[in-house]
Amino acid sequence: MKDLAVIPNKDFRLRYDVAGKQIQDAVLTHRDSRGGYFTLILQPPQRVTVEDVTPKELVFVLDTSGSMDGFPIEKAKETMRLALDNLYPQDTFNLITFAGDTHVLFEEPVPATPENLSKAKRFLQSRAGDGGTEMMEAIKAALEPSDAQGHVRVVCFMTDGEVGNDFEIISEVRKHPNARVFSFGIGSSVNRFLLDKMAEEGRGEVEYVTLDEDGSAAARRFRERVRNPLLTDISIDWGGFQVADVYPRRIPDLFGSGPVVVTGRYTAGGRGVIRLRGTMSGQAFEREIAVELPESKADNDVLATLWARRRVEDLTSEDYAGTQAGETRYDLREEITGLGLEYRLLTQFTSFVAVEETTVTDGGKPRRIDVPVETPEGTVPQSDDDEGGTTFSAPLVANHHAGAIATRTEIAVISPVTKVRRRIRGAGGVGGGGAGAGGAPKVEASDEPLPPPPPPAATPTPREQKWQQFLLKLHPAVASLVERLREGRETPSEAEATFVRAGKAELRISLSEKSPAVLEQLKRLGFELIFDAPSSGLVVGRLPVEKLSALADIEAVRYVAPEESQG
Repeated sequence: MKDLAVIPNKDFRLRYDVAGKQIQDAVLTHRDSRGGYFTLILQPPQRVTVEDVTPKELVFVLDTSGSMDGFPIEKAKETMRLALDNLYPQDTFNLITFAGDTHVLFEEPVPATPENLSKAKRFLQSRAGDGGTEMMEAIKAALEPSDAQGHVRVVCFMTDGEVGNDFEIISEVRKHPNARVFSFGIGSSVNRFLLDKMAEEGRGEVEYVTLDEDGSAAARRFRERVRNPLLTDISIDWGGFQVADVYPRRIPDLFGSGPVVVTGRYTAGGRGVIRLRGTMSGQAFEREIAVELPESKADNDVLATLWARRRVEDLTSEDYAGTQAGETRYDLREEITGLGLEYRLLTQFTSFVAVEETTVTDGGKPRRIDVPVETPEGTVPQSDDDEGGTTFSAPLVANHHAGAIATRTEIAVISPVTKVRRRIRGAGGVGGGGAGAGGAPKVEASDEPLPPPPPPAATPTPREQKWQQFLLKLHPAVASLVERLREGRETPSEAEATFVRAGKAELRISLSEKSPAVLEQLKRLGFELIFDAPSSGLVVGRLPVEKLSALADIEAVRYVAPEESQG
């Protein structure tokens, strides 16, 4: 954050260590004029034996969509191999992958025999990132209960969460209370809301690994998270204590890797014993915990905020469908707003938002301008193909990243060519990053082998290298126009008609620096400014087509895309 030159295209991460690793249970309290608040922490033992662990039915669900290609999918595979190698003899497992379609390795979970593990690893090795994201069928297949008795069903989702039907997925997880859901998010812009809520509703945990982290360490942490279910089906008898609004409503299992945290309110102080109950190694477990809830205590005031945040999350979960559609029930909206104001929380109704409004007219006619945002670090952008589908390209690398321009709900970039082009057709949210409320897309996929590569060319001259770098900054339609003019071809393409009128191209130009000097350079080329987005590097305007190639001499130009007519 201190380096203002860094593009804010990734999550902010704060790391800290939890104190008191030896504590087995602890109760923290706070009481003020608003009432009493408490947090109960259950800490697992540092040493776990096989005899302490409940047998599990481990089901891995791997996202193999285009946005997972490269580092994300390889790190997910490493994590899955580690977990498979550390299954206990009494455990069973299965593997499911999803992209545009869903593949299930075994008809039902199988024992962790050498033969089954070998087959699973071969299946895993054959998976690659490509295509759209249809997650719902994989969700249903993974959460469907089996006939196993005495096993805890643990479902692990390995994904970047780039889907467009978050609340629908979370609602599906809630329908299967017997499954424990663990999430493993990979990338610098993971959909943390989706993965956090899946784990919360599924009484599991979540682990994240970013592109610049030690992915192997994260894989080992995740393996430990799912390996040892110690205390399952936990419940708490509060005895005579007057407690209310305790969250989570369904207490998650206690695994060997981390604590269980329960928070709530109390209306009257007192001293006594609560009873913790559950199942350990298939046997009933009960433990008494001495608790004192004071009438007054100024310490730990953050507990009030912690409770209020969990309360907001619980209220939101009562109407996921309405929230997805932007039509939250009136009573829930009012209570969430009240909590946000009283406890100074950022909620969907009490956020601090800076709005920049600019009215643009072009010859007296209003014009809609879509302002771009930075492509999240490490993600795979998308661009429209010539038949209206979506082409999923290979990951961007440093010397190809020319900056992406958001056009409506898509992002247009130039990126390296892959061996196979997959065209995905359908309606709904676009796989790998759609944000629509219409649910997951209905997808049909087909692979089209690309023509064989041309023979190696001679080493380009510095001038040729500069020209190739310039073409990387151009949207395909603009690049095609520039090449046509350079080669002296007179027949325009159909795409040109959407943004070229009267010998001028209407363009969206992204600049790394929008200084007066840069704008003056554009003006000297004959650039007629239509719109200037003050908070970004975007300018929209007209440029004579014969001057397009001169943009190569302006170093601040990051990307040039057509400003197509809005009709």
